[in-house]
Amino acid sequence: MSTNELHPNVQRFKEFVDDHPRVKEQIRKNHKLIQSYYEKWMILGAEDRFWESLPAVKKSTSSNKKDLFKQLGALMEELDWEEVSRHMDELNGALGQFQQFLSKAKKDSNKDRRELEYPYY
Repeated sequence: MSTNELHPNVQRFKEFVDDHPRVKEQIRKNHKLIQSYYEKWMILGAEDRFWESLPAVKKSTSSNKKDLFKQLGALMEELDWEEVSRHMDELNGALGQFQQFLSKAKKDSNKDRRELEYPYY
């Protein structure tokens, strides 16, 4: 056996995992399970009911994605873009006022600091 070949038991376990999507999904979620699953496969065998007790694989179909995009498109059509623009303008104005407040507070703190540096002048 060359260094690139797997042990026959490991090769059979690999084929077992490929044939059982529940096992494959659980191993992908948590790689630490591979050792315990290998040991169970060696002890229990491939036909044990344990393998069927694993959670079923959730299949995400492209139709779910299409439905999601349809819902998103419908939502975008329902939006009042003028109202969104108005809200953005209001937010922009509020941010401008906040920036002015911060710059004024910074100037005032610098002025107070200068007065403290030279208390006798």
